[in-house]
Amino acid sequence: MQTNSYISGQFLWTGIDYLGEANAWPNRANGAGLLDLCGFKKPLGWFRQSLWSDQPMVHLCASDSRGGRRGFAGVEKWNWPSNSTVTVFCFANCPEVTLIVNDTVIGTKKLSEAVSGVLRWQIPFAPGTLKAVGRAVGREVCDYALKTAGAANRIELLPDTTQLSADGKDVCHVEFWIVDENGVRVTDAEPEVTFEMTGPGSIIGIGNGNLNSIENCKTNQHHAFQGRGLAIIQAATVPGVVTLKATAPGLDPASITLQSQ
Repeated sequence: MQTNSYISGQFLWTGIDYLGEANAWPNRANGAGLLDLCGFKKPLGWFRQSLWSDQPMVHLCASDSRGGRRGFAGVEKWNWPSNSTVTVFCFANCPEVTLIVNDTVIGTKKLSEAVSGVLRWQIPFAPGTLKAVGRAVGREVCDYALKTAGAANRIELLPDTTQLSADGKDVCHVEFWIVDENGVRVTDAEPEVTFEMTGPGSIIGIGNGNLNSIENCKTNQHHAFQGRGLAIIQAATVPGVVTLKATAPGLDPASITLQSQ
């Protein structure tokens, strides 16, 4: 399709996962999207970006199985059993990619070697850092790394803005991550997180992207999924300081402050 001038585009079903058209209970949503229910980009979304983006990019996921010739079933983590062989899937749009584990070069592949648009390596797992470096015309143009996570240590809150309009409509999307002591997301951590909010605003929804979660998205408690989730804060009609605090058993809490004006 990329090389046929008579094809102007492609129709995908669908851009984002959506409620309904589900399988057996407790599955409640369709998972065919490039983004999950919280808007987090899935490996399939990174794959599509590698096909169509003009900006240099490279992204990694991994699996303890090979995946099909035309498919991949990787996850964005670098925590695997000792002595296991791992398939690394690399999505890139630069001419060549070098794969590195703990400063040791595993090898370099050209984009022309990709099978169905995906570069693959089969390597023994070694804890530490898995890194891909994209190159064009002999220089590095992008990179991406996965790091081995330690034990869950704390919650991290990542707002997409710290300024709100006090119009009763404006919102802030706050990602909540479960991270180790070095700030690496712990992808197998799924604690229940409790949110407390003060100031002129309200929590209008919490989710985690899990197709099989049947939790109420309108309460102030929600489990993380794959080490993260999303809370949506809406401003009230009066200005002021909005504070959001997140706690979970055994983890250091986190808080953020937003200004509504």
